[in-house]
Amino acid sequence: MPAGTAAANKLIRQVLGEIQEGSGAAATERFSGLRAVDAKVREVKLVLTEAGAQPLVAEMEKDPDFSANSRRVRLEALANYCATALRFFETGTAKPVKRLFTGPDLRRLTAPLDGLEEVVQQRWLEAQRCQHANAYLAAVIVMGSILEALLLARASLSSGDAYRSAHAPKDRSGTSIAIPDWNLHALIEVAVDLGWIKSDRGAFSHALRQSRNVVHPWEHVRSRANFDGATCTTCWHVLNASVEDLLKSI
Repeated sequence: MPAGTAAANKLIRQVLGEIQEGSGAAATERFSGLRAVDAKVREVKLVLTEAGAQPLVAEMEKDPDFSANSRRVRLEALANYCATALRFFETGTAKPVKRLFTGPDLRRLTAPLDGLEEVVQQRWLEAQRCQHANAYLAAVIVMGSILEALLLARASLSSGDAYRSAHAPKDRSGTSIAIPDWNLHALIEVAVDLGWIKSDRGAFSHALRQSRNVVHPWEHVRSRANFDGATCTTCWHVLNASVEDLLKSI
């Protein structure tokens, strides 16, 4: 390995240690905000440019994950490129490697139902597998199911507040509908009303909800849905940002 490449290899390994925990999860607590993450991204781009890995830098420049309003998503994307860079230094191949990232620790949020944490974490990985396989419809449906489950869990944690929300659904007689029977639309509206997710996040969450609804073939045909990689990336960012809001609200 040439001296310049060896130095770049060392620097990238150092960065990878800074942005990841020992478990492989993104080390979000080490970065005060998106600007701090962006500074680390720029550092990696500079190292790669000097090491002759311009194709990899070009991939980073157009990757929408680095525009996500989430430290974790950006750090996960950066970790992916760091791993690819290390492989580039060894083999000269700069094609990004598709990796799976575990979800954040959701135990405080999933506490109302035993086993929910495990199922959500499984679906977190499944959504990524679908996206990597270009199974975009399946990916969006799984993402929507995760959002619905976590909003339901949040409402269950603060059921009194949820039922008192002006957006809490009622039946024709005016009686409150039990939280487990709320649909995703109601869950989003209540979450925004109570400040569990930001209002702009609520608007995007409704877009994810509408996309998720194509699980019904009739709705798929009626809406003329035609999902692609960009749709999946947008939905993934919405999910990640909404989950961060929900965790902060507890």
